[in-house]
Amino acid sequence: MPISLETQDFLRLTEGANTLLFVDIEATGLRGDYNSILVVSALPYRNEKAVTMKVGQPGNDRKLVREAKEVLEDHDCWVTYYGKGFDLPMLNTRLLKWGLRPIEKRPHVDLYFTLKSNLLTARRSQAHLLEWLETPETKMTIGADVWNQVLHNFSAAIETLVQRCESDVRGLRGLYEKTKHIIVDIKR
Repeated sequence: MPISLETQDFLRLTEGANTLLFVDIEATGLRGDYNSILVVSALPYRNEKAVTMKVGQPGNDRKLVREAKEVLEDHDCWVTYYGKGFDLPMLNTRLLKWGLRPIEKRPHVDLYFTLKSNLLTARRSQAHLLEWLETPETKMTIGADVWNQVLHNFSAAIETLVQRCESDVRGLRGLYEKTKHIIVDIKR
């Protein structure tokens, strides 16, 4: 007989076991067939330092997506911001490209959809919500020049993208802390 846990009890258990994982990616674009992943940051709930994986060169993300898959599958629950719409499909698309199996599903809290259905704010971006809720964390913004550097000065651009990705998972944790009490349902 399957055991059922209330959502808030499940979240407390994963927090206590440090198996709740905040995840974000940076990619060269929005489609996995024409683009690739540059950086993946994963921040376990109790950790101060993110686990960050990056490519050595754009387009060659086979090792990165394999390592990211292992990290995600090593945790019981993921928290993302629009991760069901972008991060996880992009990772799975790139895994498929390299002939690797997709990431095994886990309970997944996508704060974009959770907050969209429970709040009525003028803007839904993670940056806006972090600012509006006055979290200590902010979302690092980067301009078009950094994205264009990926093509001609990769070593400089990748370090900025790593900083941004790590900023995003710390911000995601801050947003989770401010809003976790309204999470009533977790779907895979």
